[in-house]
Amino acid sequence: MKASTEQDYQERVLRTLVYIQEHLNDELPLEQIASVAAFSQFHFHRIFRAFVGEGLKQYVRRLRLERAARNLRLTDEPVTQIAFQAGFETHESFTRAFNDMFGCSPSVYRSTRKFSPEPESAGAAGTDLRPPECGNLPVDIKELPVRRLVFLRHVGPYNEVGGTWGRLMMWAGMRGLLGAGTEMLGISHDDPDVTASGKIRYDAAIVVNRPVQPEGDFGVMDLPGGKYAVVTHKGPYENLSGTYRRIYGGWLPASGYEVRDTPGFEQYLNSPQNTRPEDLITLIHVPLVG
Repeated sequence: MKASTEQDYQERVLRTLVYIQEHLNDELPLEQIASVAAFSQFHFHRIFRAFVGEGLKQYVRRLRLERAARNLRLTDEPVTQIAFQAGFETHESFTRAFNDMFGCSPSVYRSTRKFSPEPESAGAAGTDLRPPECGNLPVDIKELPVRRLVFLRHVGPYNEVGGTWGRLMMWAGMRGLLGAGTEMLGISHDDPDVTASGKIRYDAAIVVNRPVQPEGDFGVMDLPGGKYAVVTHKGPYENLSGTYRRIYGGWLPASGYEVRDTPGFEQYLNSPQNTRPEDLITLIHVPLVG
């Protein structure tokens, strides 16, 4: 495959991945997804599998079940409602599919994996990893506009995104998209407690204020606006999970807010390239209903 043709295919497949994640509640028939990618439906399935590593039906089913698992952990919605949101018509069919993927029923999963501010175990040498009380966690509620992003997707563990950021910054710099005020965002689509590490999706992204065309695996999308809870995390990225526990396990249940069914994101105010780990500042954005 010529480089230009491969790049065109990458852009079109990436377009379908963004469309799927934005329309996960829809039926998503093959012909509709193929039309988004501008491929013949007779060949699209093989093209999709070749680039993504899963068939279209398998990919959509996995994302819906993983979202259902997150909802079981984070919400008190009835299992039947979560099953319907995942595209299953009956509780029984959802339970079978869920058990096949996670090895237990939805109710057992909820009872054993319910999100809690308490860690599952103490760290080495008896270190107490219990997060502080959430009462002193400063949370700002902000209304944000829709923003246009250029992004590069990483699939794999979150702690391996450095190379993706390097590629994105080089590509954007060569096209004059970087400046002193450039906003750098990370969009985490998957929960590492739910999704296998090799399938976790993370988008390294920058906000752009002029028209930009997608190019190969460098995509363009809109970041939803609306209401967000914003929390400042100071320190190493590997400690972000502790702040997330304080937000989701402490602040959120007591806040009266509900999370919106769209990915949250992180905004990086400085760079590990020239900042000590303890001085890194990250703004965590949690999308809220209302």
